[in-house]
Amino acid sequence: MKNQVKYAVIFGAESGLAKAATEKLVENGFVVFAFDIKYEATVSKGNVTYSHADVTSDSDLSAAFALVSAVTDKVDVISNFSGVVILGSLVELPADHLTKILSVNLVGTYRVNEKFFPLVLNAGGRIINISSEYSRITAIPFHAYYALTKRALDVYNDSLRRELKGSPVSVTAIRPGAFRTNMQAGIIGQFDTLVNETKRYKKPLLKMKSIMLKELDKARSPELFAKTYLKAALKKRPARYYSVNNSFKMKVLSALPATLVDFIFGVYFK
Repeated sequence: MKNQVKYAVIFGAESGLAKAATEKLVENGFVVFAFDIKYEATVSKGNVTYSHADVTSDSDLSAAFALVSAVTDKVDVISNFSGVVILGSLVELPADHLTKILSVNLVGTYRVNEKFFPLVLNAGGRIINISSEYSRITAIPFHAYYALTKRALDVYNDSLRRELKGSPVSVTAIRPGAFRTNMQAGIIGQFDTLVNETKRYKKPLLKMKSIMLKELDKARSPELFAKTYLKAALKKRPARYYSVNNSFKMKVLSALPATLVDFIFGVYFK
């Protein structure tokens, strides 16, 4: 009976997208272990167990593994939703900003999947990596930190998927666009701080702000993301990638020749 239960492990569980995904999983019969750096104690509510974990900490991940493996030796679905967004110039911010975002967005996902892989393998389960539309769109000034991590995560996703072709484990990724979450709300405040603190780019940043706000206005409910996540979790043959609510404007910009994109951004920087 124990092995008939489906188990999911979610890191960064306090994020808006993770909460929506967790709710969908529970609705579909999953028992979920939800980990987040914001949780202090281990608490179980219904089919969800909430517990503390920082994806950059080996000891936290070992404790999370011990908690899960004490209940089950199989994990059907695992994802890391932990994410950091850093806006800023590549010549104005110190290197520790890049180190920080890589450690959470990219290395954190690596750590989570590496630690729990034996349990996912036992279940013939699914690794669902959380990428972003920024992994595919053309490079946007002042957004490089986040895009770097997500493009690298796509390379990781492809490599892991091909490496595991001979195993029962499937690997897929979701590329969400703008959704109404705390992360999206924080981007506006971060952008305003960037405008106030920059020594070189105040004028182009002010020009870009109106475009950014229009894109954020197209943010959708996390419920839409959750439906896509559930498809990745349950479909017999999941796609390599799922895109959900990606920006049409960014798709068009990314389809243009690089010389034309350079010219467009050059206009903003005059």
